[in-house]
Amino acid sequence: MDILSHYHMYDYRARCAVAVTTEIVREIQRRHQLDPLTTIAVGRAVSCTALLASTLKAGREYVHTIFAGEDGALSKVIAECNGDGHCRGYTVPPRLVEVLNEGDIVPESVGEALGGAGILTVTRGLSMDHGGPYNAMCALQNGEIAADIARYLTDSEQIPSAVAAGVKLAPDGSVLAAGGVLVQKLGGAVLDEAELAAIEERMQKSLGLSDRLAAGQSADEIVAFLQGQSGGFGLLMTRPLKFQCTCSRDKMMLALTALGEDQLKDILQETGKLAVRCQYCAEEQDFKLSEVIKH
Repeated sequence: MDILSHYHMYDYRARCAVAVTTEIVREIQRRHQLDPLTTIAVGRAVSCTALLASTLKAGREYVHTIFAGEDGALSKVIAECNGDGHCRGYTVPPRLVEVLNEGDIVPESVGEALGGAGILTVTRGLSMDHGGPYNAMCALQNGEIAADIARYLTDSEQIPSAVAAGVKLAPDGSVLAAGGVLVQKLGGAVLDEAELAAIEERMQKSLGLSDRLAAGQSADEIVAFLQGQSGGFGLLMTRPLKFQCTCSRDKMMLALTALGEDQLKDILQETGKLAVRCQYCAEEQDFKLSEVIKH
């Protein structure tokens, strides 16, 4: 089962969130028929977005991320998660073969596929009691998703953070494990730079998050490894995570209605049908012209 686990670390001087997203990434891969690299990209993005959403209190609140690359084969990686733990995501394109020409160099990493540069946009859709939704943008550090999220948190939200995310694939490209981990200093607490640096080093050099998840390690074991021998840690809460899209037939109907009758007739004449396909869940619904006009 996919789950988000929230911990205190270093005797309440830091917090840690661990997201297991294996089933979510499998479902996204299946729905969009992703290739290995786009599976890794969206898996990392969904995992990191679930971590960003770990402090949300209500289902109507959400975090939406867009990793937009420049001059790479992978144009965008999009992910969203709400306060109920409902996650979704997709990539543009879903398969790199769709945009690579014969003789093109095949990217070997997500950062390379995004072109190594671009923009990260984070939208926090909060309740009106908290000021409503707001957007923040920052340059991609390297396109490797977790490092970009860490930079966003440190620079835009000014919260020193360490982030890791990983997706482990089987030789046939199927998803064996996926997840992410976030460690942040708690406001007003004293966390030495050396302590945060030690966590970052463990994440970068020896964590192997997806390998640990694939091997069956628990979130407790991962947090214990990250903290080492300094201070105590404890579980604060858990939240189930699952793939769930927020699209609906009514929302699709409204999108069609906004086009106007003349444009709808042109589409019907050109394609022989009126259909809307959700970018997130890849489900398509057909409509009759009469019902759209009546609506």
